[in-house]
Amino acid sequence: MKLPEFRVAKSAVFAGFCLFSGMAAQAGDLSDWKLPAVPVPADNPQSEAKVALGHQLAFDPRLSKNDSISCAGCHLPFAGGGGHTPRAFGQGGELGRWAPSWVNAAYYDTLFWDGRASSLEEQTGALPGHMGPISAPGEMGGDVNAIVKRLNGIPAYKKQFNKVFGEDATGPNIAKAIAAFERTLVATDSPFQRYVNGDEKAISPAAKRGFELFQGKAQCAACHSAPLMTDNAYHNISVPQVGPLKEDLGRYEVTKDDADKGAFKTPSLYNSASFTFFMHDGAMSTMEQVIEHYNKGGDAKNPNQDALMTPLKLTKAEKKDLVAFMKTLTDKHLNRIHTPVLP
Repeated sequence: MKLPEFRVAKSAVFAGFCLFSGMAAQAGDLSDWKLPAVPVPADNPQSEAKVALGHQLAFDPRLSKNDSISCAGCHLPFAGGGGHTPRAFGQGGELGRWAPSWVNAAYYDTLFWDGRASSLEEQTGALPGHMGPISAPGEMGGDVNAIVKRLNGIPAYKKQFNKVFGEDATGPNIAKAIAAFERTLVATDSPFQRYVNGDEKAISPAAKRGFELFQGKAQCAACHSAPLMTDNAYHNISVPQVGPLKEDLGRYEVTKDDADKGAFKTPSLYNSASFTFFMHDGAMSTMEQVIEHYNKGGDAKNPNQDALMTPLKLTKAEKKDLVAFMKTLTDKHLNRIHTPVLP
């Protein structure tokens, strides 16, 4: 099951956002910001045993070439589920993009910065015909057939796969188990979620002011919209190109639509206050830098920049309030996910 993606004119999106913000502020209704139930595909229902298996697999470097890299090697819990270096490192050395957070990725209808995968299962790279971190030569560089054979040769894993799936490990079952684990990485216990669910004292007065700015003057909610903090869409916000790539065209590489050149997926903001880097290429390392980038309106000289990018004229106090709000999106439990005992 996937959340629907709606495509309308950018001007209409912004106009609708402004209308919504005014109505929401007037009514004081926070219910639109409550996180919904996680969508679960019919062919991969959740179970405690499956999630536990996926947890192990996500932290197991034996799913990679030379037993050197695990999924959690790039998606570090203490770093908000994202990368701890500006760009991820794989079998081919430094890659071109920062490893995005896995927190709340369960709500995405497309995965990767360019949206080339349509499900968490597909994103893993363990499904036949789909390249992803596990199988991508430059990333974990694993051979799925060899991984399957190896896991089935480990008695504890063989027993777990048969308990969960009624059969030995397969590429699709590896993908399903990891996806099931990822669907539990939802920031439901963040202070902001406690606040929108009725706890007035869950966030500070400064954070409440920041939330009003987020919906209004700062225009954040135009793309980081309710209830998921993402519109599940793609925008060119003129992020500086840094790292080993001379150019990264983003969504264009998938759609071949000129309008998508330099556009990247809007990430959810949950646990982003724990990030060590930001943006698709890790070009920024603090929340303050991110806010200032938006405050100045990106780069007006960029012909492909999204029309929503305009100077905001935020004051120093308003910027501080925005940071205070962003910190309320952190679910500390997700920053403390442990490495499980591996068979």
